[in-house]
Amino acid sequence: MEISFNGKTAVVTGASEGIGYAAAELFGKLGANVAICARNIDKLENAKAQLEKQGIKVYIQSVDVAKMDQLMDFADNVEKEFGRIDIIVNNAGYMPFTLLKDTSEQMWDTVIDTNLKSVFVGGKIAYEKMKDNGGVVINASSFASVIPSVGYTAYAAAKAGVSSLTKTMASELAPYKIRVLGYIPGLIDTALTKKSQKMNGDKLLEPISMRRFGTPEDVAKVIVFMASDLAGYMSGTCVEITGGKFATQNPMKAWNI
Repeated sequence: MEISFNGKTAVVTGASEGIGYAAAELFGKLGANVAICARNIDKLENAKAQLEKQGIKVYIQSVDVAKMDQLMDFADNVEKEFGRIDIIVNNAGYMPFTLLKDTSEQMWDTVIDTNLKSVFVGGKIAYEKMKDNGGVVINASSFASVIPSVGYTAYAAAKAGVSSLTKTMASELAPYKIRVLGYIPGLIDTALTKKSQKMNGDKLLEPISMRRFGTPEDVAKVIVFMASDLAGYMSGTCVEITGGKFATQNPMKAWNI
């Protein structure tokens, strides 16, 4: 069975680059109209140009996902542009390094609003825009929701909240034929992880069974599968895309036997 999104519209937040862009590109290649948002308009314009070169219909808008009114306005404009919204990927995120003792109230609020409140708003948009025809919501959680890291207190708390919210959202939206899923990326080679890779090098590979970093395309393929009819009985769960990160305590041993 082939995956097709012909006639459908996929909305992806935080999609000017990285995982979000890769997901938007794949949705577009499979026939969807694509709407993407991010804060940086220059990066959005570049993403739009790259997508349109491939024959993908795309709408862009500069949005701060921490602001409910901006997200709501974006959704309204997407509906005006394409007539419908069928898929929402709440992908946008913000991951600053800040120890608990150094985290200000403003920083805490920014991290929580960007990573968690935006998903809550995405759920409300899904209800408003999909309640008559059904659809799919896919939320970006994180491996930090499974095993938090020192220095990412607010981020880990927000992503744990996303995993929980995904479950309640799935139950509350199910009567409207809206499925809700989450994805938990491992260490993916994006701009967000470049600094950590540079600082820690191959040490980052030690807990990963497959002994490589993931790519945005690795994650995008799973997102698209979850949004497709092939995953029609999946809802209320988060899928790990981690290359087997911490599947065992000592995965490198298998490579050295």
